[in-house]
Amino acid sequence: MFIAAQIFGILVIISNVLAMQMKNKKQIILMFILANLFSAINFILLQSYSGAIICIFAIVQTFINKLFENKNKQVPKIVIGIYIIISIILGAITFKGYIDIVPIICSILYTLTIIQDKEKNIRRISLVNIILWILYDIVCQAYTAAISDSLMTISTIVGMYRFDYKKESNNNL
Repeated sequence: MFIAAQIFGILVIISNVLAMQMKNKKQIILMFILANLFSAINFILLQSYSGAIICIFAIVQTFINKLFENKNKQVPKIVIGIYIIISIILGAITFKGYIDIVPIICSILYTLTIIQDKEKNIRRISLVNIILWILYDIVCQAYTAAISDSLMTISTIVGMYRFDYKKESNNNL
């Protein structure tokens, strides 16, 4: 099971890398859905059910959010609140130990990124989220997922430098 889990972790890496190379948002979202699906399978094989259910819930959130986007509407705050409540309930159902709090926090952070208007805030919240996932990955022995999340951390930091820090520095000149 451990080797199979790591193979799915490699599929997570491939999906995340491919997502950033896609031409349009629809293709990017499809790759992120695949990455979450492969992550869920990875965590199931490692018996890390809290992480698995949160990844599955991220897929559901993505589909629901896409429905609102297709109607050119923002996700209502009540739906955001429901997402947070569901995240807590799912985490409580699968709770086995303190490390299982991490996916709950990550799910809430993911939900909070949805309501951000500024990309800068999205990157900041995402950075915290990804770092927490790395911790969870390592504790659950999802080593290839930890590599994927580490690569995403580096990418996020580069994006923060390019679009947030560098931009602010240029504005101060």
